[in-house]
Amino acid sequence: MSEGKVLVVENDEDLAHMLEYNLTNKGYTALTALDGLSACTMIEEQKPDLILLDIMLPDLSGWEICKIIRSHEYEQISEIPIIMLTALGSIEDKLKGIEMGADDYIPKPFEIKEVLLKANKLIGKEKERKRLNIIIEKLEKREEQQSDFQSMLFHELRNQLFIIGGYSERIAGERFLTPDKYRHCAAVIRECSNLLNSLTDEVIILSRLESGEYPLPLEIVCLEEITQDVISFLARRAKEKEMFISFEKTGNIPKMRLKPTALKLSLSNLIENGIKYSPKNSEIRVSLQSRGEVTAIIQVKDSGPGIPEKDKGKIFDKFYRGENVRNNTKGTGLGLYVSKTLIEAMGGVIGLETGDGNGSCFRVVFRKTK
Repeated sequence: MSEGKVLVVENDEDLAHMLEYNLTNKGYTALTALDGLSACTMIEEQKPDLILLDIMLPDLSGWEICKIIRSHEYEQISEIPIIMLTALGSIEDKLKGIEMGADDYIPKPFEIKEVLLKANKLIGKEKERKRLNIIIEKLEKREEQQSDFQSMLFHELRNQLFIIGGYSERIAGERFLTPDKYRHCAAVIRECSNLLNSLTDEVIILSRLESGEYPLPLEIVCLEEITQDVISFLARRAKEKEMFISFEKTGNIPKMRLKPTALKLSLSNLIENGIKYSPKNSEIRVSLQSRGEVTAIIQVKDSGPGIPEKDKGKIFDKFYRGENVRNNTKGTGLGLYVSKTLIEAMGGVIGLETGDGNGSCFRVVFRKTK
């Protein structure tokens, strides 16, 4: 593995090749530019970890190149360490290089050992800066995710508790509710409670997964058994909406190393998605098939409005809900994101098979690992 990428900008071809040779021997990837314009092009394309920059160059001087780099709009280029190499030895020249943004200054003639030592030091500092930036970005992203989760949770909690409170008051306050109205109120309260329970489970497991602190422990599972359990659990909910969930198995389904809880939650979201968006008297078809002895495929197909072409690339994004359902159906926009996150954490792949106007067919593929 390369120790880093160094761009040598030097119009003396022999000196440039000597630097390139010594840098390569020390494990660096060395690049050479013999004039200012070529240097600018290579900096944009290669984004080196360090630039050894001569001052007296054709086209553009080292001062001008240094100024261009430091004023660049992208941090990946503007923060590249620069060592000035020059035969101009006055203190004014050295100060000018520092003022332009150079990190160090080596007068010619120089010892190659000094160049290599300073190069190693600056590249090490740059690697550490990049590492810290990555950590900061992760922390900022985690903080943003937590803020999103909290906002969504509070919003959904308030909505569902408002509904539960309203129907509870109706049951407690009206003395002569008919049995049908009692059952309706109880069903609404139960549905809100189930939604809050599912939402809590999803947010907890996602927070752990996205923080990198919760690798899923996998175990051997029977896909058919878990799929049937999920269908049985959701059958009543489908029946209440005058729908039917069918199941079909093709071939000998291989057992897989998966996380049962994560698999159940993923499949539940896909099937509930179909229940939520399909019309009455429709069928949600769940199929399980094998491909050889190492691959299992699960498909969930509904009869809903489908996914418009413009939404297909966004349906697995967190909190995304399509325009055609956003104002007509309750939801948090987390279901498909949760399914995708958990399925991929178990080594699987999920995709959308059909789209606009033909219902939605989600296809999950698991491949047996040794």
